[in-house]
Amino acid sequence: KEVLGIKTSPHSIALGFAIGTFIAIIPTFGFTYLIATIVMLVYAKESKLALFGALLLWNPFVLFPLYTLSYRFGDFILSGFPEVYPLQAIGQFRYTTLRFLVGNFIIAVFFSVTSYFILRKLVSYSKKQTFKSSS
Repeated sequence: KEVLGIKTSPHSIALGFAIGTFIAIIPTFGFTYLIATIVMLVYAKESKLALFGALLLWNPFVLFPLYTLSYRFGDFILSGFPEVYPLQAIGQFRYTTLRFLVGNFIIAVFFSVTSYFILRKLVSYSKKQTFKSSS
């Protein structure tokens, strides 16, 4: 109920959650909460509860399958590009990392945008129902 407070707009809640989703999905190497705190300072109007709610939702158990999907998606997108590397180990690391990051970025954007629209709709509906019942 507090997240759906009358002063917090559906846009603010949905955007806070979408930003939190993006931060949670991209690989931040242990700096997730630090990055989220900095983003909260920059986007002061967005819902901080929704942003941290997204971080809690996208916990490591949920992210592991998404990271696997990220690599496979990136590999699918970049499969047509030839790879030529003089050192095999460096080449393999670069090959794998590039595919993972490309796929991960696309998946993070997709989930962030999708969560924004879904949450905005749900919050708007919930606020209308709350307003009707309190009248």
